[in-house]
Amino acid sequence: MRKRLIKTLLTVFVLSFICAASVFADTKGINLIINGQKLEGAGVLVDGQVMIPIDGLARAMGGTFEWTPESDTASVTLPIPNVRPGIYLTDDYTIKVNKIVEGITMLTVSGEVTNTGNRKLTSLTVYGKLLNADGQELTRTFTTNLEPTELAPGDTGTFEVIFMDYDKYKENNARYGIYVQGFPL
Repeated sequence: MRKRLIKTLLTVFVLSFICAASVFADTKGINLIINGQKLEGAGVLVDGQVMIPIDGLARAMGGTFEWTPESDTASVTLPIPNVRPGIYLTDDYTIKVNKIVEGITMLTVSGEVTNTGNRKLTSLTVYGKLLNADGQELTRTFTTNLEPTELAPGDTGTFEVIFMDYDKYKENNARYGIYVQGFPL
């Protein structure tokens, strides 16, 4: 009986050691590279899945992270360049605003987009933002009629952006911003 108890305890000890060793082997630090920036040991491998703390990931992507324990809520805010449907074309176009019409409930901004780059621009969308005095986004909308949606180098298209919810923000000294997204070919 005593030998059996010792064998059982020894078996439990060996199995515990093996399980603990395999857990430590599977959770070694995983290096993470975001936009060329290497984060050493930022993640761990658990059951074949890479696990990365969300706060470190958000900050590495240029964003912010906030934890609210009262509601068990994690809030991540990432910078706007990760918005889709396309990529930013900051060096490939110019925007000229020709007309601004402020109504009781809406604001209409119309103008022209010119392809100043050396590549054809496709799937173009013009977006508008209303910003507060600190430059933070209050609301966003996209063009309802961009003509044409493809621009060869040197070509110009027209747009109209309508902020339907302008009345909610005009008393807060909201200002507008216009930007273009699409794909260069």
